[in-house]
Amino acid sequence: MGLQRWFNSLSNSKSIFNAFLVVIYTASIIFVGVIWPAVHESRYVEEKLSQLLKYERKQLYRNSLSDSNLDDLSNLVAERSIDGHNISFELCPETPPGLVGKLNISIKNLKESVTNEASLARVVYGGRYQPDCIARERTAIIIPYRDRAEHLDILTRHLHNILQRQQLQYRIFVIEIALPTQFNRGLLANIGVVVARESSNFSCYIIHDVDSLMMNDENLYRCGSQPRHLVTGNTKYATKDKEYGLPYKLYMSGVIALTDAQYNKANGFSNVYFGWGGEDDDFNVRVAKVGMRFVRPQENVGLYMAIPHENDSSNPINPARRGTLRSAAVRQKIEGISSFYKNKQKINYKRYAIEYRQYYTWVLIGVNEAGITQQFEKYMGAA
Repeated sequence: MGLQRWFNSLSNSKSIFNAFLVVIYTASIIFVGVIWPAVHESRYVEEKLSQLLKYERKQLYRNSLSDSNLDDLSNLVAERSIDGHNISFELCPETPPGLVGKLNISIKNLKESVTNEASLARVVYGGRYQPDCIARERTAIIIPYRDRAEHLDILTRHLHNILQRQQLQYRIFVIEIALPTQFNRGLLANIGVVVARESSNFSCYIIHDVDSLMMNDENLYRCGSQPRHLVTGNTKYATKDKEYGLPYKLYMSGVIALTDAQYNKANGFSNVYFGWGGEDDDFNVRVAKVGMRFVRPQENVGLYMAIPHENDSSNPINPARRGTLRSAAVRQKIEGISSFYKNKQKINYKRYAIEYRQYYTWVLIGVNEAGITQQFEKYMGAA
């Protein structure tokens, strides 16, 4: 009897010991697989957020970190969100639910009319935003810019308000050319695309004039199977009979949208139009030459208000634009976006500064205007 009790006691001890091992093993799996990654991720998030806040207090990011680290920081904040919500893994609706259609913007109180403090509070430094759902478009807004600080402030406030309602994942780039070089919209657009490509994988590029304000938020800033001209009418070209107009049928300036493949296929803009005019018509030739065409939204949707401004002394009319336009198809193969990569006719530029400002990423570049003009002189016609 004593031996039997001893064996029973030993058996019960083994059962208890085995049960104890099972509990320890299960707890270890939970800790390693769930608790520790969460703690580790939380520490990582806290560390990165503290880094971000450190630079936020300086009100800009200026060559303080590498672009990849900055994108890592802003991606992290966008994904983890400053306002405490998590990103859903559901695709955003095809038609964003928060659109209102025609916008009520007062020309007398422009800044107040386009400002939404709640949307501005959601912007990550560098002009970035990601919606709660998986965006249907990753859009880079590229603004060729010079000396229009008030217009830029109004436009970027307006864009953040609208694009968040459109549920886009986006970033705004402002590309400025340093003085004394004349303004060159096409060249700045090309460099903007180069910079955007270096920072992230965008599915759509919007080249946007600084003085054009969307008047209907159903005009989605997305790309399509063909390049898109998002402007059906602008107050800049109003007539006695129409509040909105276009200067001519083939006009495709102001705001355009192209995929990466479409931009490459056309070889981007020409880089030789220093001063005002010509680069948009040249680009239209390029698009048609490779078998594409610009399409527009519905007439009542693609409407824009032009912010009034005086003529720019640093952007005089290019007297040779019409003569240069005659060689558009010939130049397409030898200069364009390819000029900033491997190309026999390569164009060099200097990136003087990059600042991750509150509402946008600002890039200051410099080029040799005389050198570019001389490089393509035989293709540039007289006035």
